[in-house]
Amino acid sequence: MRNHKVMLLLTFGIVLFAFSVSVSAQAGSSTNRGVLVSPARLVATVDTGDQLPPVLVKNATDSRVEITCYVGRGEHRWNGSPLYLDSPAERAWGARYLGLDKNKLELEPGESDAIVATVGDVSDIQGGLYPVIFLEITPKGKREGAMAVSRLAVLTLLQFAGSRPSDLTVTTLDIQQASPGEAIGVYPLVTNYGNVHATFSGYIEIADVAGEPLSRLPVQPVTVLPGCSRQLALSWQPESLPVGMYHVNPHLSAGGRPIEAGQWAFRVVEPYQVATIQGELVSWYPKQIYAANTTPFTAVVHNSGTDAWRALGALMVMDPMGHIKARVSLESGEILPGGSGELTGVLPPLSPGRYVMRMSLSSEGVPLLDTERTLDVMAGDTIARQ
Repeated sequence: MRNHKVMLLLTFGIVLFAFSVSVSAQAGSSTNRGVLVSPARLVATVDTGDQLPPVLVKNATDSRVEITCYVGRGEHRWNGSPLYLDSPAERAWGARYLGLDKNKLELEPGESDAIVATVGDVSDIQGGLYPVIFLEITPKGKREGAMAVSRLAVLTLLQFAGSRPSDLTVTTLDIQQASPGEAIGVYPLVTNYGNVHATFSGYIEIADVAGEPLSRLPVQPVTVLPGCSRQLALSWQPESLPVGMYHVNPHLSAGGRPIEAGQWAFRVVEPYQVATIQGELVSWYPKQIYAANTTPFTAVVHNSGTDAWRALGALMVMDPMGHIKARVSLESGEILPGGSGELTGVLPPLSPGRYVMRMSLSSEGVPLLDTERTLDVMAGDTIARQ
């Protein structure tokens, strides 16, 4: 079996799962420790037919155990806690992409064995594969009282040779304070839009209105799977917090590549009491227009922060080469927290083709949103592509 292509990073953690038995059964022996597995996680760069390192299983209990082995799939929640996906469909998926040399183990007390997994045909998978090796453990022999079947999981993070780096983005960043005088909580959410897992780290910078850094909150390495998000929970408690505006800037990277992120801000309205300034786009119109006509433009924005603001900015219409063909100034009235408001303008006549509309808004110098949409300018009933 081929294994020369496999580049490995093994986390040699030992996972101990003790059986749930009655008190009287546990009291009879001090050696009933459970089943030990190593490694608890496999990280590898693989191809079809590659073999993973063996998973060592040891029976550290005082009785014989039977272990059923099968493969499911893994994801995780925002806080990083794992989601183990196990169903008939997931087991069929797992057996297709990761084959085990053993589906059942029977171990006497103190006895050890190994499970070896081989990567199946992954030609139809892009980027990476995230199966979970499940071991379902049943005690054998006569025991007193009730007992439960235990199950443990070995996580596998598999990346295919030559796959592209993941596309990570800081999608949102919440700023919270439980009450005046409490620490400032900073909660960035990082989403993986790519096809492979990635580990990111760095820091979150808090700066004053002039851009002078006040604090850097370190971010330890965090792994995020494709299609999943991880929310960090950071805290800042300065000795003093004068009234004014503060900027929050993420500086995160994965594999040496910076992660795309915007700017966020909060305002201190009373000493040591914060108010966040944040906006979201609800909708805009139009997406298609006719050539040689002026067209009204409308966007609806929502105040998702805790402080009122007025949005100022511009809508730019650019051709595929990035040349600006039109610029429309935008301004809203005051929008209260939790409320929404309209920004309106008029698009000038444009030649047929496909354009990019980019809307950038801020309030007192604090960025609110920066987003793009396509605009098709039609000649009659046909869009003339540029």
